[in-house]
Amino acid sequence: MKFKLSKIDAAADQLDWAIRLFLDHKAYIAAITLAGAAEEVIGKPLQDRAAFKQLATTLSTRFGLDRRAVTQDHLNKARNWLKHWDENTDQNEIELELDEEAIQYIVRSLANFAIYDSSTPSEAPRFFEWLQNNRPELLVD
Repeated sequence: MKFKLSKIDAAADQLDWAIRLFLDHKAYIAAITLAGAAEEVIGKPLQDRAAFKQLATTLSTRFGLDRRAVTQDHLNKARNWLKHWDENTDQNEIELELDEEAIQYIVRSLANFAIYDSSTPSEAPRFFEWLQNNRPELLVD
């Protein structure tokens, strides 16, 4: 069965499932990979306005870090490690705060949707409610 699907609709679906998996199942690894995919898809057309690019620029400037180190060692470390097998490293294990990583990718993806067209995927209100109840320090008044 064929469906006509836009990249934006696909990213929204990925993000909705990432949020469901995060909230309903604590399936943080799947939430990271789906939210990371949605973030990348919706972030491409935004170019320098994308949440990832803004964070990378801000963090590298503020802390005097190489931009590549910020992006690879911090912002995308979890997603990249989960998505790729690197033949050049023997890092078959990693320590991550999976829930924190999932929150980061979901928030970055939601930010991209807001920047792109001021939309929010259908599961966004539940995620924001969860943040308000469980992680209010992450919300700006």
